[in-house]
This record gives sequence, structure tokens and C-alpha cells, in this order.
Amino acid sequence: MIKLIAADLDGTLLDSHKQLPAALPDLLRQLRARGIRFMPASGRQYYNLAALFPESAQELLFIAENGAMTVDCGHTLFVDDIPPADLVQPIALTRQAPHTYAILAGEHSAYCEDDDPVFMENAQMYYARLERVSDLLEAAQHDRICKIAVFEHGNAEKGCYPLLKPLEKRFQVVLSGADWVDLMNPGVNKGTAMQKIQKALDILPEECMAFGDYLNDKELLEAVTHSFAMANAHPALKARHIAPSNDEDGVVRAVWSYLGLGQEMMEKETNMH
Repeated sequence: MIKLIAADLDGTLLDSHKQLPAALPDLLRQLRARGIRFMPASGRQYYNLAALFPESAQELLFIAENGAMTVDCGHTLFVDDIPPADLVQPIALTRQAPHTYAILAGEHSAYCEDDDPVFMENAQMYYARLERVSDLLEAAQHDRICKIAVFEHGNAEKGCYPLLKPLEKRFQVVLSGADWVDLMNPGVNKGTAMQKIQKALDILPEECMAFGDYLNDKELLEAVTHSFAMANAHPALKARHIAPSNDEDGVVRAVWSYLGLGQEMMEKETNMH
């Protein structure tokens, strides 16, 4: 019996226009009636994720910051925090590099020192709570920091990534896009977060479904028995099943089909378009 369903957001649950499926509220009501938990699992900040689910955030589980933070019904389950002393070197390197800006992602907010317009426009896409402070290291003394996100517009792979890669003895250094490099504690990913949640809630892998589209979903899909790669997924992402694409409401359709929730719900969803 399925007890928990996890879904990545960008490229998986969200369509190409960053919209949630119109039928998702119906699905969440059906799952709730059956005692099945639903869990968005993303690299985004928790507060960004919660804002996408304004009516149901207080009843959902969330994996945020690529597994560095999990939240259940509005209460933090765990934060894989970085000791403040370990932030000194990456912040110093970032401050010295031209056109390079750092964000400290914490339990209660995210923090930055700079107000470059391009940086701020991009940062606000992913961080619903973002405070500009005079000193990042001082701000870190008052929160639990779980990720350092470093921004260099269009040049992260050739610019700040080689700069930060020598820190791999201490951090997991991940190129996460054309503009971003993320530093987290070693071993942090959506899969280890899922395993911690399974243990905390006494749920087995065979009682879980998970959906993903990109390589940062690999460990999440490996942590469950019922794994689904989207039809639009990276070709190297392996799963037991293929779901329709994110632009075809693939998560909703696959859950309805797999759990046998009724052809009439699929017809209702089709009529919404």
C-alpha cells in the first residue's frame, strides 16, 4: 500500500510555464482521504515551495534545498546545517571574485550582501524569504545555514565553479545551472532526505512513490520502490516506470492510474483543458 508520494517540482510537477496541474487540488483531496502523504521535493527554498501550495502547505511534507532541509506540516523535521566556521572560506572566495554573489540558505530565511539587479532578479525567483544583510557571517550566527548558493550570471561553469571546486574536501560542490553553484554538506541529496523521512515516519521504500526529471532526482528515485521518470526526463535518469511529460500533467495522471483512482477523474481533468 502506498503511504507517501514525492515529486520534484521544476520539469516534473510544474509544466514548462511553471504552473501546477489544474487537477492537483482534486488529487490531494483524494490522497488525503486515503491517508496518503504528498511531498514536493525540490532544490528550491522551503518558503518558495510553501508559497506554491497556499491552501495545503500546512498539511504537506516538503524536501527543500535539494535535501538539506525537510518540513512536515509547517514544522522543521531536520536541517543538515553547516557550522558557521566552515562558511568563512567559501564566503571569502566569493567576495574576491568579480560579478559573483553568495546566498546563505537558512532554516528561517536566506541572506545576501549584494543588490546587483541581475543577481536580485534571479535570487528572488528561488527565495521567497531573502534578507539583504551587511555581513553574511554575522547573519549565519542567528540561523542554521544548510546551503551556500553562489551566482555568476551565465558563467558559473567557467567562473565560480572552478574557483569553488577546490573546497570539495569539505563540501559537496555542485554546478546547478548556467548561473549557480551550490555548496552543501557531503551526502546531502533528496534520496538521503527521503530515507530520513521514511525512518522518522516508519514508512518502507515499497510504500513510497517518487517522480523526477533530472539527475539531482537520481537518489530520490533510488530510495523508493515505485519510481517514475518523466517522459521529458534526462535520458540518463533511470526509473522503474515512465510517466507522461510535465506538460501532460504526468504526475497526476500516473498517480491516478497507478492507484486506480478512477477513469472519471481522468475525464474530469481532461475537460478542464
